[in-house]
Amino acid sequence: MAATVSFILAVRDEPDELLRATLEGLLRTSDGYQREIVLVDDCSVAPLQIELPDILVVRNAEPIGSARSRRTGASFASGDVLSFLDPHMSFAPDWLDKMMAHVDSGDLLCSAWWDYELTRCHCWGADFRWCGDRDYASGRCPGFDFRHRTVSPGDGVAEVPMLIGANYMMLRSSYERIGGFSPFFRTWGRLEQDLCLRAWIVGVGVKCVTDARVGHFSRKKFPYRVCWEDIEFNQLATVRTAFEESTARQLEHLIQPLAQVKKSLDETNFNAWRDSIQDRRVITDRELFEKLVPDLPNLLTN
Repeated sequence: MAATVSFILAVRDEPDELLRATLEGLLRTSDGYQREIVLVDDCSVAPLQIELPDILVVRNAEPIGSARSRRTGASFASGDVLSFLDPHMSFAPDWLDKMMAHVDSGDLLCSAWWDYELTRCHCWGADFRWCGDRDYASGRCPGFDFRHRTVSPGDGVAEVPMLIGANYMMLRSSYERIGGFSPFFRTWGRLEQDLCLRAWIVGVGVKCVTDARVGHFSRKKFPYRVCWEDIEFNQLATVRTAFEESTARQLEHLIQPLAQVKKSLDETNFNAWRDSIQDRRVITDRELFEKLVPDLPNLLTN
């Protein structure tokens, strides 16, 4: 029996024309697959009104952010394959065939990141980089950042340190092994870093399906408020849960969290989530950093 694909989209105050174009493109290019689409309305000002086939709409009572909305969507999904998408995407006719050809590997997959018109590829996955600066005006905060991989590795599939591009697919079993999206993350930010770090830690590979063309609409600003305090909270939530205790202490010292962020972190009980990640660990932090963030071990003392 063919696998059912669950497409999960978190939506908050998305322009109607972009969302409808995404859904129509998704329905068109997934025709012939057993499928469902789960739309998580993250408390949009105007509740979603969608009358298209194979779509379930779930509305949050209050905004909980991109990561937690995706986590909610996965809890409603019934598919063997989970595909997480932004609500402003375009699709080449064969994108899903290309992705599905590799999903049984159990790896965490992304497509190549194309512009919305599907005329130019921005990147094929991303590298981790460590940022030591807090300069909001320049778009920087301390912690794990990324750099686009802009050289094509050729058609097929290529191992990459980090997903990028807003189209991510995996088997449900891989999603469960990773632990899914963070139950603690705020509005937006550092989702890819968190998910991929945990994937590597628990032994799930991360790859880019280089010839799967999915476009992303690049907008100048969010339709809702995103603040640096939330982004920094997400960063530190990863530090406090994904890493060994000595590593977490050193990383937090390097980041020097803002006072209000540290207060929020100290008031949050991460214990059960942290234990669930550490119980599935298959590599050490040093092995992880030597593979993914080669400049970081030199900053750590142990």
